[in-house]
Amino acid sequence: MKQFVILLVAGLFLLLPSVASADGFGIFVKKGYAPISGYIQTPAGGNPGTSDMKRPTFEELDVDHTDYMDIDLYYRSRKYTPYISLRLMDGDSSGILEKDLTTRGQTFSIGDSYDHETSFNIYRFGAKYDFAYLSPKVELAVMDFDYEFESTGIQAERSYTKSAVRFGAEKTFKIDALEIMLEASGSVPLSNTPEIYTVGAGVKYWFAEYVNVGLDVQYFYLDYEDDQDLPNHLRLEMQPAISLFIQYRF
Repeated sequence: MKQFVILLVAGLFLLLPSVASADGFGIFVKKGYAPISGYIQTPAGGNPGTSDMKRPTFEELDVDHTDYMDIDLYYRSRKYTPYISLRLMDGDSSGILEKDLTTRGQTFSIGDSYDHETSFNIYRFGAKYDFAYLSPKVELAVMDFDYEFESTGIQAERSYTKSAVRFGAEKTFKIDALEIMLEASGSVPLSNTPEIYTVGAGVKYWFAEYVNVGLDVQYFYLDYEDDQDLPNHLRLEMQPAISLFIQYRF
């Protein structure tokens, strides 16, 4: 259902006019906050019994939000804009287990104290092209996942990197020094690749010729499940992700 909603929003952009920006290099830095939900199913070697199904959840790990940072570098040449984007986000916590947990081949008991660290970093390499009514884009997204869970002197660790091809579209409306932005993008549904979907809207104000500040709101959904007997299965949902940003173009 989420995929169809994103495609619908992208299709609505076709009805709206577009604006263009000046040529040149630019950098976009964003700092955000989002409530999160999901789980980190992490077996050992895909063997049944080495992880609880759809556990641990972020809720039981006492992680109810994440802070994140986006850094985008781009070069605009007429209507063509290649870009590199980095999103850093993590969730760390400590506490007492409220039920037994099996993860990464280790079993921990109710009442055990634990320390936990998880990071979901997303690297994107893409390009967009401005048409009269829409700016479609295509990109390679790389998910860098790192997970650590420690209790009673035993540590469970897992990290891996997976990539996905994504398509999307952007729309910008300009009213003097004010710009309103809309965006939607999603992954091509291929086996053993992460599904990453976003829908967002933002506003920015150019208080100088080359500098602007703004605010945006985004829905972010990540789901990855491999093809092992007991799969690695990650799910992360951020809604709403709210961020402040500054953009500078040379």
